[in-house]
Amino acid sequence: MTLAFGGDSILYLSIPAFFSAAEKYNIEFEEIHCTGFSCIPAYFYIKTQSASTSYLYSKKVYLELKKTFHFLFGLNLFGITEQLRTLYKASRSLNGFKSEKVLINFVDKFFVDEPIPKKLKIHAFNINTFNDEILKGSLKESLIKTLSIPIEFKPYNGYITGSWVYGIPEADFLFYIENDNEHTLKNAIDFMIVSTIHRTKQITKKRLENVNHKIVINTKSKNPFEISTTILNISEKYLGGLINEK
Repeated sequence: MTLAFGGDSILYLSIPAFFSAAEKYNIEFEEIHCTGFSCIPAYFYIKTQSASTSYLYSKKVYLELKKTFHFLFGLNLFGITEQLRTLYKASRSLNGFKSEKVLINFVDKFFVDEPIPKKLKIHAFNINTFNDEILKGSLKESLIKTLSIPIEFKPYNGYITGSWVYGIPEADFLFYIENDNEHTLKNAIDFMIVSTIHRTKQITKKRLENVNHKIVINTKSKNPFEISTTILNISEKYLGGLINEK
């Protein structure tokens, strides 16, 4: 069975709790697909083969993530309109309002330059071909591509995070975190962004509807480690049910 995570927010740093539940029932996945922020704990888990160790590593990068990224909560919890106004006034298009070096420095600080582990399938969206791609080669370069958030950073060698385009990669089992925080529409830019949100969510919704196995977490939390216990409990219940069906 293949597994995929969404990745548009730092709430995905909580997914070691899912892996802990999988360890409890000795459930292994042939491939783990990710895009955006979920690739960080997914890599740590595959590298260490330990849910508890991947949790500790994820906590270690948490504060640095908050310093590095502006859009920590995807397309729901953003102060996006002011950034967009600045961007439009400056006519900077896809160049982003942050230096690409900020993202590169973050990846350099926490990850080694090695091949992507075989089981880990890092996704990013190629804006030149308009295709989702499973990246190959360097782990560092792949992480930079999948963490290249539109508006914030310019596309890295033509790639942006897939989490803002289709929400979650396709797989046999999908794990998705839905942020329930609301935003108020005030102007044309707000409505444009909501249109983008709606399109992405429609793709995500269709993928979730068409898959046999899924866990969807609805939360208003802004802290991934506050929801870890909830994720552990929900995951244990779901995965335990899968074992009982066999």
